[in-house]
Amino acid sequence: MTVWKGKNPVSIETAKRVRQRLSGSIDMHGTFDMAILSRLRFKQLALVASLEVTTNLHESARELNLSQPGATKLLKEVEDTLGVTLFERLSRGMKPTAYGVVVARHARQIISETGRLKAQLSAMQRGEYGKVRLGAIMEALPGQVSELLMNLMETNVGPQISLMVSTSDNLISALNEGALDIVLGRPVEHLDMTGIRFEPLWQERLAVVAAPSHPLVPSKQLSLVDLGDFSWILQPRPSPMRMSIELAFAHADLPAPHYGLETSSMLMTTLAVGKSDMLAVLPQSVADYYQENGLIRILPVRLEEHMSRYGLLIPNKDEFDPEVEALVSLIRASV
Repeated sequence: MTVWKGKNPVSIETAKRVRQRLSGSIDMHGTFDMAILSRLRFKQLALVASLEVTTNLHESARELNLSQPGATKLLKEVEDTLGVTLFERLSRGMKPTAYGVVVARHARQIISETGRLKAQLSAMQRGEYGKVRLGAIMEALPGQVSELLMNLMETNVGPQISLMVSTSDNLISALNEGALDIVLGRPVEHLDMTGIRFEPLWQERLAVVAAPSHPLVPSKQLSLVDLGDFSWILQPRPSPMRMSIELAFAHADLPAPHYGLETSSMLMTTLAVGKSDMLAVLPQSVADYYQENGLIRILPVRLEEHMSRYGLLIPNKDEFDPEVEALVSLIRASV
């Protein structure tokens, strides 16, 4: 199995080998662990993380306030420490190897956790609860997330929440890089899920929506055939909703719907639908909310179910900060 990040294929086996080199064994008395701890430095990790993005040693050196010879030395040191080549030296810049992609991701996680440690200590000094970085797909907002946040604000007991709303693929990437603590979403097949465990909690249906003035709105019953002449607004691949609507058309032996706009923003989708004859698919809970506010109408067409359950996506680790565990417990209790 291969995981893709940009143009670089990374096998699951490669990711596991490099992860093992970075984390070492559980026994912190092992000589390999101590060799890594004594030789790896934050500036080396910051350079790897930056270089994967810039692919230019001079630019990364300037970004980190290093001389180019100093950056070259740091990169050689980290490659020697890990025993792998992280970047191919090309005539025009640097290209991350499969090892470089994995190490850069772990470097971002370590740097992110260091910033989180500082923020948590500052919050403790102010007598505040810690902050939890929660990611959520849009369909979780009208029910689970909004109720959870309202309860936390009303009781004033619990962690502070930093909320990121996006598609599952973006949220999983952020979770893998340490930018989020937990996610309410779905597994995505083409992403590296080896460091994440999934707890399915909720099932969500999809609804086809149109403007209140759309010519199909007065219809009592519709099929997918009736929708083929209209342009659509679709989420980008590989979002589960995009795959679900395309599978529904394929199973009905119909060509994939023609789309005039591709966006992951459900607000943009709703605004564009409301001002045109385009159609779109939304999670049922989101569609119900916008219909109640008069922005769209749900069309009487039933989609064959292809959406998997969504739920908690949690990093695989033995210990979490107390505020993260508290929020996970609250989410589980809400089901």
